[in-house]
Amino acid sequence: MTLIVNLDEFSELCGVTAETMRVHIRQVEGSPVWLVERGDRGRGYKIEAEGGLAWWKAKRDADEQASAERQEQLRQLRFEHLGDAADSADAMAMSGKQRREEYAAVLERIKLRRMMGELIERSEIEPLLTNAAVAARQRLQQVPIEYAALMGMTPEDVRPLLALIESAVSEFVKDITLPDGSGGSGDA
Repeated sequence: MTLIVNLDEFSELCGVTAETMRVHIRQVEGSPVWLVERGDRGRGYKIEAEGGLAWWKAKRDADEQASAERQEQLRQLRFEHLGDAADSADAMAMSGKQRREEYAAVLERIKLRRMMGELIERSEIEPLLTNAAVAARQRLQQVPIEYAALMGMTPEDVRPLLALIESAVSEFVKDITLPDGSGGSGDA
């Protein structure tokens, strides 16, 4: 038995107003089986209830999926441009004024930590890390040669050790490279 309902009844079944449902049904392309008759100028809609409900559920699921994907894209964009500060669900629920106040509070905490010597500017640490990495690489490259001399080995005997050290230093440099890829200059 097929149950045919009008727009008001169908809207009630779906839990939305008739005006809202009218907008959604007008966007339906073609002539789906569940849409028995379109309403137009005094003529009411005739909708097969079960088929219409299946369409509504699928539409709602698709809309929710699209919304979730959009929210994820927005979250990722915020993360890329603002970092972790805008990543939490609480931060997403804040009003513009609340976000500005939170941002101002974060800036104040950063200033305080800098004054206390707990934070260093990136420009201050980059040359130090670069120089330390270069010095470490140069010193570590000497270790296999010194070991060969100490143990009476040839340079060829310690070549694998030199390769292992070079690999370890390269991994270290990769690990300390800053996120934007500008891990300093030089041979580090």
